[in-house]
Amino acid sequence: MTSLPTLIVSFALIALVLTALTRWAKKTDNLFLTFLQYFCGVWFVFSGAVKAIDPIGTAYKMEDYFVAFENTFGGLQNMFAGLAPMFPALAKYSAGFSIGMIVLEIALGVMLILGYTKRLTAWLFFIILLFFTFLTGFTYLTGFVPAEANFFDFAKWGPYVKTQMRVTDCGCFGDFIKLDPKVSFLKDVGLMVPAFVFLFRSKNMHQLFTAKGRNMLTAGVALFSLLFCLRNTYYDLPVVDFRPFKLGTNIRERKALEEEARGNIEIVGWLMENTNTGEVKEVMIPMSRYKELVAQYPKDKGWKIKDQIKTDPFIEKDGVRTTIEETKISDFGIESENGPVTEDILNEKGYSMMVIAYKFYGQKTTETIVVQDTTWAYDTLRVNVDSIQIQPKIAEVVPKKVKRDIYIPDAWYGDLFRNQINPLAEAAKKAGWKVFAVNTIQDMEVAELMRANVGAKYPFYHGDDKLLKTIIRSNPGIVILKDGAVVGQYHWRHFPSETQLLELHK
Repeated sequence: MTSLPTLIVSFALIALVLTALTRWAKKTDNLFLTFLQYFCGVWFVFSGAVKAIDPIGTAYKMEDYFVAFENTFGGLQNMFAGLAPMFPALAKYSAGFSIGMIVLEIALGVMLILGYTKRLTAWLFFIILLFFTFLTGFTYLTGFVPAEANFFDFAKWGPYVKTQMRVTDCGCFGDFIKLDPKVSFLKDVGLMVPAFVFLFRSKNMHQLFTAKGRNMLTAGVALFSLLFCLRNTYYDLPVVDFRPFKLGTNIRERKALEEEARGNIEIVGWLMENTNTGEVKEVMIPMSRYKELVAQYPKDKGWKIKDQIKTDPFIEKDGVRTTIEETKISDFGIESENGPVTEDILNEKGYSMMVIAYKFYGQKTTETIVVQDTTWAYDTLRVNVDSIQIQPKIAEVVPKKVKRDIYIPDAWYGDLFRNQINPLAEAAKKAGWKVFAVNTIQDMEVAELMRANVGAKYPFYHGDDKLLKTIIRSNPGIVILKDGAVVGQYHWRHFPSETQLLELHK
């Protein structure tokens, strides 16, 4: 698996080769500055490119930041608390912000490589890197902030605890590489060095081609990046899938592996807090020596366990431990109205068609309908030897208006279900497939109303919204499973016909 050190070495080698070529072409007199231009430029182009493959993933990460900022500023008792309502409003435009940031990052990388408008490029690089450093710094530093404390309550900060972080990772390289927050922060702090060099030495930066050529290349790359982002956001699934539910993944086997690894996690230490003095200490005493911990840090002296220090999930075979990375597959859980159906889905023999709808587009409302209201009369008695029976009869039938809840999806969204998904579901069921839809737990209350409106003859189950967003970048989207493995994924703009579906998955 690619790592950050591998990438840094690769970027450096590319920068060295380009620097040598630039020197050979007599386009630079400052080899060090030229190397930095190429190194940072290649870094930004690559970082932006892997995010451009899946801009929706970056948009979701931005939504996480907006939520964290809303909670942080909303918890203040000063004038800055008024900033909190701004973040939910910004979250509505996360996709646009994501695409804009990605295009700027790629274009800025090209600008550094070409030496485009040197002073402007230096300032843009400094500003965007300052922004990235702020985000990665916030991500990392929240690990020092207890869950019950606000980020700005500096007096309550304690030792670093990974589970306290408000955002799990910065998404610097999308889903291509998940960087530890501390590494991400230090990476951006390190890149601030060339950012300052560019600011103070921008006049010595090299330039390639003519001004017109630089303009055309930069504009062309920006336009291509924009179209590529739009394609991967609104038109089709990402061209490359870095997520855990990609084609070929056996969810059943991977989930079992991760659950086994999670069960092997060992407690190797403790984070102890003294409620009398506020002192917090890391104590590396394993669970097997717990009595020793209690003896050294007694409750009557004010000590309590603040957190546990654990190993990463692992499996052990032939005496060799192998760390198993936890993915969103660990959280794969689907529920019906009657309880969990996860095992039934993953253990289903043959094909299954899973319709993912991680957000219903529409609204819940009421409608007035006319029903026949029947009035009964009980004025006839039939007396038998052993019993007395009251004989009812209809006295009157009159129309009556009543209100009932309904869900009205947006026209395009409802038509996708009626005209495309439902026919595919019927064809799949006739072929012996299991067919079901999965919506978010937030939409659970309106799921049956939605199902009735679109005429779906398959059940609507429920799952976590982040899980559904991770499974497929389409709403609605179709995922085909076979014996617990992902064998097909379809964006709503490219659903197959009934014949194509069954032909592709025989």
